[in-house]
Amino acid sequence: MAIALRPYQLEAVQRVRLAFLEGHRAVLFVLPTGGGKTVVFSHIAQQAAARGNRIAVLVHRAELLEQASRALADLGVEHGLIAAGRSMNLRAPVQVASVGSLARRLSMLPRDFFQLLVVDESHHASASTWAKALEHFNTAKVLGVTATPCRSDGQPLGAWFSCMVLGPTPAWLSDNGYLAPARVYAPPVGFSAKGLRRRMGDFDLRQAAGALGGSRILGDAVSHYQRHLSGSTAIAFCCSIAHAQAVAEAFTERGIRAASIDGSQDVATRRQLLEQLGSSELKVLTSCSLIGEGVDVPSVGGCLLLRPTQSLALHLQMIGRCLRPQPGKTAVILDHVGNIERLGHHLDEQEWSLDGVKKREQSKAPPVKTCPQCFCALASTLSVCPECGHVFRPERQKLITVEGELREINQQELRRQRKREQSRARTATELEALGTQRGMKNPKGWARHVIASRQTRGHWSLLA
Repeated sequence: MAIALRPYQLEAVQRVRLAFLEGHRAVLFVLPTGGGKTVVFSHIAQQAAARGNRIAVLVHRAELLEQASRALADLGVEHGLIAAGRSMNLRAPVQVASVGSLARRLSMLPRDFFQLLVVDESHHASASTWAKALEHFNTAKVLGVTATPCRSDGQPLGAWFSCMVLGPTPAWLSDNGYLAPARVYAPPVGFSAKGLRRRMGDFDLRQAAGALGGSRILGDAVSHYQRHLSGSTAIAFCCSIAHAQAVAEAFTERGIRAASIDGSQDVATRRQLLEQLGSSELKVLTSCSLIGEGVDVPSVGGCLLLRPTQSLALHLQMIGRCLRPQPGKTAVILDHVGNIERLGHHLDEQEWSLDGVKKREQSKAPPVKTCPQCFCALASTLSVCPECGHVFRPERQKLITVEGELREINQQELRRQRKREQSRARTATELEALGTQRGMKNPKGWARHVIASRQTRGHWSLLA
């Protein structure tokens, strides 16, 4: 069964094929969220399998595994699943593999078993588990696919990919009806996340959950939803599980059907919640980090940004959840935490690169917490005490609303606003502070560039 590719998807397939023919072993394909990456790599896998090759599609979450499996099934592509609790059917030419499960079974598979590896959400590719799989099958060609080819920890994707194939921009996809148009509401000028600590390339979510992005937000999320989304479905992105639960409760208390979703729930429960959101049985689904990638619910009408971030990748992934087109749909983005002012409009053109940035210094000592039952010290990421079995329950939070009104902005207005802020910063120190507030990786370098540019303009004005 052949799939009807959109013209830009067909062009992408041809350009990826050309890159391989030019001698590149590992090619990274970039397409904005909602542009149809799964369709593109499923078509490539189908064509490669028809030529007698074996292909592995590597994913890092159960939802992504199911999504890739459905896409291949729609094409009539015979495929197996490599995942926890499943027996392997290696006779199928295509395998959709949970990267963790595959890494644990590498000893069962020869290095030349696969001829093509498709790495979904490949901005994760430099993580250790992914690296094990990519290094084991070192004779296979590699196709990475992502909407955001950058990592918050600054590691370069160029260590794994030698060529980047760029699809159309978000603005082009929106102008041509492949992404939904959107109305954007954000805080007024001057709202920032100044004072939040940085940790591993982004804001410290523990601090954010108890400060700006967690229990304090600008404007009442429920009333803004009622005013601008009028009963449409929406996804709310929060700072922690406890914060997500508190937001869901706030909506429920106001008569709006809402629920929170997190990784502690089993796959069937998470699938049911997403189906209820798709059918509008649920109006609002809240999450900390589970639905930032790979969730495809075209009917979702908007997103609520209640989690501050300085990660451009996360910023675009969150907004992308509500941009799947539907007849007559105009998405609504409600930014309560200043992400859009900090990181820009989702239709801004990005300058992607395979080069990384210098990794931020990280604390040598991992955070710890103490069990209240046996006083055992354990890593803060653990939810069960290894000594006595005490289960840590996420703390319930009560939302405290800071009065304020979100206002609608557009791309041109946002650019003018950012230029005004830049012009008001006269010294290198002020420019560096502005760059830090905007989440830039190298605010000092940016400040030097702005000052040099101003000096050049002054030089030419004197000669005019």
